[in-house]
Amino acid sequence: MTIGVGVLGTGFMGHTWSEVARRHASGTHLAAVAGGRRAAQLASDYDVPLSPSFEALLARGDVDLVVLATPPDGHRDQAIAAARAGKHVLVEKPMTATVAEAAEMVDAADAAAIRLGVVSQHRFRGAPVSAKRAIQAGRLGRLRMARITGGEVGWWDMDSRGDMWKKDPKIQTAYASWAAHACDLLRWMLGRQAVRAFGQAVSYSGFVPNESAMVTYTFEDGTMADVWMTYELPAPGLGSGLQYLLVGSEAMLTLDVYGQVQLSSAAGWEVIFEQEPFDPLDAVDPKRLQAYARQLEDVVAAIQARRDPLVSGREGLLTTEMLEAAERSFASGEAVDLPLGASTAPR
Repeated sequence: MTIGVGVLGTGFMGHTWSEVARRHASGTHLAAVAGGRRAAQLASDYDVPLSPSFEALLARGDVDLVVLATPPDGHRDQAIAAARAGKHVLVEKPMTATVAEAAEMVDAADAAAIRLGVVSQHRFRGAPVSAKRAIQAGRLGRLRMARITGGEVGWWDMDSRGDMWKKDPKIQTAYASWAAHACDLLRWMLGRQAVRAFGQAVSYSGFVPNESAMVTYTFEDGTMADVWMTYELPAPGLGSGLQYLLVGSEAMLTLDVYGQVQLSSAAGWEVIFEQEPFDPLDAVDPKRLQAYARQLEDVVAAIQARRDPLVSGREGLLTTEMLEAAERSFASGEAVDLPLGASTAPR
């Protein structure tokens, strides 16, 4: 028996998850799609039913799991509705805008006894997995500092992909869009939680509010992390848009999520893994989709074992907390302590 997947949202990520459920993830089949101006075409391309509404998608008996590939300002209400309909949920990043909304989503999933996962496909990609294994093996010693860089030479063509809504910070901020990945991977690799955030953000071009940001996070054991995001680099840029430097007491590690993982020693640097190249803007690139397929397979395994997915709603809440703390710091000009109010997630 396979898990029937219903995809809500038919833009780039809706296309991605439809392709993954149909052709790449074991134990799944694409049952139906809904939502968005490209829904009819996507349903036709995959020869699956087009649900006329989200409510109709939830009413389908062949849909076991709903993927929310929609703008994040709708995630809370959609996840709660899916949970109440008895459907498992995988929600695209960022999970939502606030810890309070994330906690409502987690509570609704718990009350309905359904599985709630949050997209963080990089946790399932070869380069970050290799870096995590080196850390767990103690090759860096005790972790002390980290630096994360996300530098882009402008934005992609939003209009051609139907992504112009990403210019509206009420729907999704520039920082949350990128740092949802950056902060989730950082927490995962460090294995600890942030306790303070201080950041500054600005837009030099005015294309998108706060499209350049620098945030310092302090973690519970004193580890310091510096996060630099910008979409305003001049050509040729600084390489890929997600790079890490982790500094331990014994060694350092560099991670390019789209390239090499290197480990230092007294003799120099050693490449311990190299990511096979793929096109991050190709919705059906099989190499790109390997990580998405692994995450979807983990959600399926979680459903079958009645456990939380590896990137659960509680994990998503903790990442949301880091994002919200940074946004609060941008607005106030002051450091913000974490946790932010009551939290459903264990710390």
